[in-house]
Amino acid sequence: MNLDEKIKESLQAEQHNLESVLETDSGLFKQFTGIYRGKMRSWTVLGTMLAFILTAIFILSAYQYFNAEQIAQQLFWAVCFVSSLMMQIAVKLWLFMEMNRQSIIKEIKRSEFEIRLMLSEHSTSKIKNEVLI
Repeated sequence: MNLDEKIKESLQAEQHNLESVLETDSGLFKQFTGIYRGKMRSWTVLGTMLAFILTAIFILSAYQYFNAEQIAQQLFWAVCFVSSLMMQIAVKLWLFMEMNRQSIIKEIKRSEFEIRLMLSEHSTSKIKNEVLI
């Protein structure tokens, strides 16, 4: 029974830590605007413009597909639609991966800071113990 209680206490402490991290975590829109800052800003802006251009192309392709009179034209516009849609999906995937990369970097830096704090507290307590001896 004692082991079960220790496991429950450990899980509750972990749950509390997870809730505190989730409360301080920024939302989706804040993370998305965060990718427009930093070293990758120009690539992110370029990717966003490319995504908008590809969106316009696949909407235009769909319109042209339904208005085409010949099979060859329909085939051309269908290929344009599918390829521009896939390229747009790839660009958006890259943008979300960039958001994830920045989030991971932020979490690593936060962990490094906590480790440094713990090490500095440990070293000061060790110095105090040596002084007392």
